[in-house]
Amino acid sequence: MRTSFWDPGAVGRLDSFEAESKRSWFTIRDTLSAAVRGGRLWTPASVVLGENWVRVLTNEGSLELRPRRLVWTEPNSFRVTGLSRRLAFRRSYLRFKSPEEASRAASVIRQNSSVLEEPLVPVEEFPVEFRLLLSAKYVIALVYLMFVSLAVGLFLLLALGALGNIGLVAGTVVLIVYVGLPIWAMLVKARRSVQGWIRFQGESITVRSLDFPIPVYPEIIEWKSPQVIALRGHGISYELSFLTTESLTRAITRIRIPYPAVQEILAKIYRQDSG
Repeated sequence: MRTSFWDPGAVGRLDSFEAESKRSWFTIRDTLSAAVRGGRLWTPASVVLGENWVRVLTNEGSLELRPRRLVWTEPNSFRVTGLSRRLAFRRSYLRFKSPEEASRAASVIRQNSSVLEEPLVPVEEFPVEFRLLLSAKYVIALVYLMFVSLAVGLFLLLALGALGNIGLVAGTVVLIVYVGLPIWAMLVKARRSVQGWIRFQGESITVRSLDFPIPVYPEIIEWKSPQVIALRGHGISYELSFLTTESLTRAITRIRIPYPAVQEILAKIYRQDSG
């Protein structure tokens, strides 16, 4: 929905759009929810457009920038980047109710500012059921994160412990959260399969469930059945189950466009079943 009005303190007409903005931070509760059920990545926002500035208002606060680049990510979504009044780099991901609404907002930004606009890169998605696979690199990264979290948690425990029994209890809770949350989230993701999509956009490949896209950089494609593969890459690997053999074959073709050197192997179980 677009609204136009005059602001006595501004120069010219202001245009306002109702949209959604990608969240920039998460509370502990949000993180726990995302690990188990998938959290909410987008939050309602009001987008106010003026002469050479964009202001995004959400329940997290407000962001204002002078737009310099507008990059389309979906027919109804784009990323706008620019500088704040203090010349700090700012960026906002905006999603509108329809492609027409997004196009109108982008048109107003172009009229009010000198922006470099990058068109939408064609996107192809395949529905899959996927499960996180624990690789050696992923476990090593997790152990490193655990030690860093342990160091931070112990520091907070010592600092809060000086406040007495209440501080000691609070510090213990913080320590458990800092150390236990990453391991717990990893085990939850590794044990359950979820419905989602594998997405191809230009040279980018992501796996997502609900609103959370995770980039993958495939090195090995391990065939487990005519409809199931393990996609192994830097650090993060997934087992992907496709609806049909044809969609899997098409996805393999798309993977080979940005990654022509990716290797294809057969899993031992697949060989035994095939032989």
